[in-house]
Amino acid sequence: MSIRSLCLLLAAMTLLMSTPVLVAQTPLRQAQGGEQSRTAARPDLSGIWSRTGPGAHQPFGQGPPPLQPGAKAIYEENELGLPPADRARDELDPVIYCMPHGVPRIMAGNQPFEIVQTPSQVYLLFEAHSVQRRIYLDGRKMPENYPTSFMGFSTGKYDGDTLVVDTVGMRDESWLDHLGHVHSEAMHIVERFRRLDQDTLQIDLIFDDPRTYTKPWTGKKIFKRAPPDFDILEDVLCEEWLEMGKHRVPGVIQ
Repeated sequence: MSIRSLCLLLAAMTLLMSTPVLVAQTPLRQAQGGEQSRTAARPDLSGIWSRTGPGAHQPFGQGPPPLQPGAKAIYEENELGLPPADRARDELDPVIYCMPHGVPRIMAGNQPFEIVQTPSQVYLLFEAHSVQRRIYLDGRKMPENYPTSFMGFSTGKYDGDTLVVDTVGMRDESWLDHLGHVHSEAMHIVERFRRLDQDTLQIDLIFDDPRTYTKPWTGKKIFKRAPPDFDILEDVLCEEWLEMGKHRVPGVIQ
């Protein structure tokens, strides 16, 4: 065998031995690159946001929600005698009795909220009543016999430039909006958080509650980002009651 033939044979053997390694490395690199791409593609929703547009007390949808007969009777009682597109009767509003706004009503008013993102959770920190909402991103499900709450149990995932959030397990004492639309504990809400531009956030909602509504219905809200020097303030639940009763609180200087 000539020296030239021997060199060609050795080169071919070296290529055959190295090929499996290259092939084995390729999927790993692709997987790592794909994971990095998915992470980098997560939308930045962080910041302090305030509801925008006329009518803080407008309903989420364009038209009236498709109420079941029993729920319609309750709604008509709640809003009886009030001007259209205003708000329901104060004496029937759960918030008047120091109950939290609940989801999604807490985002329908004029008070701001802050979005804080981490790899495993998203937090919504509300100025209204200084409450927080936690959205799990780790794929967990609501545990069996988990207690209901005003904020509900929320899980989320990223879909391109959108955060998709599923919320269940909401207490039925709260209203969905300022108009007096009610819901049962079977309510399931899907929200899609999407940034339209640097300073505009849109949340699209799907409401599904077969005990209260004849079919699922949709709505949306638009929010504007607050200036960099803006901050969330403390808002005490029923603070006006605290002020009225301050003279009865031991240790308070009059």
